[in-house]
Amino acid sequence: MDRKKHRIFWGCLAAAVLIAIAVFFTCFQITSVKVEGNQNYTEDEIKKMVLSGPLSGNSVLVRFLDPDERTKDAEFINKIWLERTSRHSLVIHVREKELIGYVKFLDGNLYFDRNGIVQVSTTDELENIPNVEGLVLDKVGVGEKIPGLDKGSLSLILSVTKMMEKGDQKPDRLVLDEKRQLVLYYGKVEARMGYDQNMDEKMSRLLGIIPQLEGMEGVLHLENVDETSKNVVFDKVLSEAEQKALKEKGNDSGEETDSSDTGDDHEDSDSSGDEDSDHSGEDSGYEAGSGYEDYGSDDGSGEE
Repeated sequence: MDRKKHRIFWGCLAAAVLIAIAVFFTCFQITSVKVEGNQNYTEDEIKKMVLSGPLSGNSVLVRFLDPDERTKDAEFINKIWLERTSRHSLVIHVREKELIGYVKFLDGNLYFDRNGIVQVSTTDELENIPNVEGLVLDKVGVGEKIPGLDKGSLSLILSVTKMMEKGDQKPDRLVLDEKRQLVLYYGKVEARMGYDQNMDEKMSRLLGIIPQLEGMEGVLHLENVDETSKNVVFDKVLSEAEQKALKEKGNDSGEETDSSDTGDDHEDSDSSGDEDSDHSGEDSGYEAGSGYEDYGSDDGSGEE
């Protein structure tokens, strides 16, 4: 009789334990997972790295996972942690390494942070991180600082990176010239940005003007632009058709001036001369017909 009671007791205890386990895993089963802060990895990739194994489906037991250990081989991740927002919900927070640019070296790309330290070496080209040209590299690896990147150069590159993250017009090329001044290329337009002074103002002007220069060729001078600058100079390279039209216009104007005999004709010639003086070399610093244009600070419109 005692043996029978023991069997009943242990059977009831085992059933209670099983019921408790079932309730525990049911009540705290993870049904919703959000990933925040990821850029270079998809949500599914993060979940696969972090949430694997028998503990990963329960919002209580998941805290015993070590996400940093599980993602130690993920080269773009700096830190990762878990947050339980409810019995059934979990948020995976990702802090990726802050990369502001990369340089091509040998057969790969070296991505560096705001201090110029190489953080990642890979053959991939990441979105919204600019390729920096103009640096001469001999030997550099992960954890080392890229030679030639001083504080001013890094500030310039960071400005471009922030612009690209906002989805604004992205340059085709980013070059640090021999003076360590920034030059951006948009098609055949060369935007000379100069040093890192007044870079916010320069970027604001650049983004307002670049759409108006689509299909053109020339140099946009922003080196000395600041809050007080009224105009931005664009030294346009004229096409053959534009050069021909400008030459014909000049010839027609010269013939009209030479043939003027009457007072009325002379008045017309003066009027024509006044019109051409708007782009004279004396006013602009460029020879007439060079393609010089001014872009005002108010609306960014060009005046030829």
